Amino acid sequence: MNKALWSGIIAFSAWGLFPLYWKYFNELSGYDLFNHRLFWSFFTLGLWAVYKNKFPELYSLWKSPKKKWLVLSAFLITSNWFLYVIAITQNKIVEASMGYFLNPLLNVLFGWLFLKETLRPGQWPSLILAMIGVGVMFTFSGLEQFPWMAIILSLTFAVYGLIRKMVHVGSLEGLTFETFIVFLPFMILWNFKSGSLIKGYETLGFYKYLALACSGLVSSIPLALFSYASKNLKLQTLGLTQYLSPTFKFLCGWAIFHEVIAFERWIGFIFIWSALLWYSLESVHHHRKISMQKSLI
Repeated sequence: MNKALWSGIIAFSAWGLFPLYWKYFNELSGYDLFNHRLFWSFFTLGLWAVYKNKFPELYSLWKSPKKKWLVLSAFLITSNWFLYVIAITQNKIVEASMGYFLNPLLNVLFGWLFLKETLRPGQWPSLILAMIGVGVMFTFSGLEQFPWMAIILSLTFAVYGLIRKMVHVGSLEGLTFETFIVFLPFMILWNFKSGSLIKGYETLGFYKYLALACSGLVSSIPLALFSYASKNLKLQTLGLTQYLSPTFKFLCGWAIFHEVIAFERWIGFIFIWSALLWYSLESVHHHRKISMQKSLI
C-alpha cells in the first residue's frame, strides 16, 4: 500500500474518529470547544505560516479578486466546524454522519448545476435514492424531528467545496487564510459571552487543557494528509476512501455513545447507503470502461 493511500485512509479515519476526541472535553460547552479549536488552529497555522514564510502569499491572496470568495468560504467552513462540534456535544453524532454521507452526492449534483459537469445516466439513480431517503425522513419525522443539522452540515461543506474548487488555492494556504479571516470576530464575540482560554484551563486542568491545545494539530494534520493524498491518488480511489469518515462517525454515535436511531431514520439511512453503493459501483465501472478504451487505442 503506497504512502498516498495510507495518507488518505489516515485522514478520513481521523475525521471519522473526531467525536472521541471532542467528547473527552465534556466539561466544556460546544460553543467553548469551537472557540478553543479556532484559537489553537489559528496558533498552529500561524506557526506553519512563519516556518514556511507564507505571509507574502497570504497577503497576495488578500489583495487578489479571490479574497471575496475565500471570505465566504471562511464563514462556510467555520459554520460547518461549529455545527459539527455542537452536534457532538448534543449527542447528534449519528445525525452529523448522515450529513457527511450525503456530501459526495451533493458534490456531484453541484458539479452538474454550477460547473456544467456532465452527469452520467448511471449517476441519476444514486441521487434519486438519496432524495427518497431524505424525503422519507422529512415525511415521517415532521419539521421538529427532521435532521436539519445533517442537511445544513452537508450543504455548508458542499458549497465550501464548490468554492474551493473554483478558487485555486493550496489546502493549507486556503485554510490559514480562512482561519485568519474569522479569528478576530469570533474571539471578540467569545469574550463578550464571558468565554476565555483561562476559564477553559481552570475548568479542565493542566493535562486535559494540554490535550485541547493540540486541537490545532488535530485539525490541521488530517487536512495536510488529505492534500497529499488528493494530489497522488486517482479520484476513484480517493472517492471510495472518503466514506471512512462518515462510517466511523456513525459507529461512534451508534455503537460507542449509544445514540438512539428512530425507525424512519434507519429507513432514510438505508436509502442513502444504497445511493452511495450505487454511486461507488457506477464510478468503478465507468473508470474501468475508460481504462479499457484507452488501452485499446
